Amino acid sequence: MGVVVKVDRQGRVILPEDVRKALGIEGEAEMLCRVVGNRIILERFSVEAISKAFSELEEIAPSLEFDREEAEEKDKYVDREYALRKIGIRSNS
Repeated sequence: MGVVVKVDRQGRVILPEDVRKALGIEGEAEMLCRVVGNRIILERFSVEAISKAFSELEEIAPSLEFDREEAEEKDKYVDREYALRKIGIRSNS
């Protein structure tokens, strides 16, 4: 699916209805935003998206060591802010 969207002066983008439906977004949703080369990748925020980001980073830089902890129940033990800091979305300050 490819759709041309505009970015307004404040940097906002409106996701077209078809895109929201394809992602199962109804109302507000949190998105994980990454830049890869000249691409912007938006994904629904989820533990699976974070795991995928770590896997991709490990493929790009296998010599880096990442702290991983397995959770028995998906995101029950994952601190959202900690996870965002670990993947570079939020700063420690």
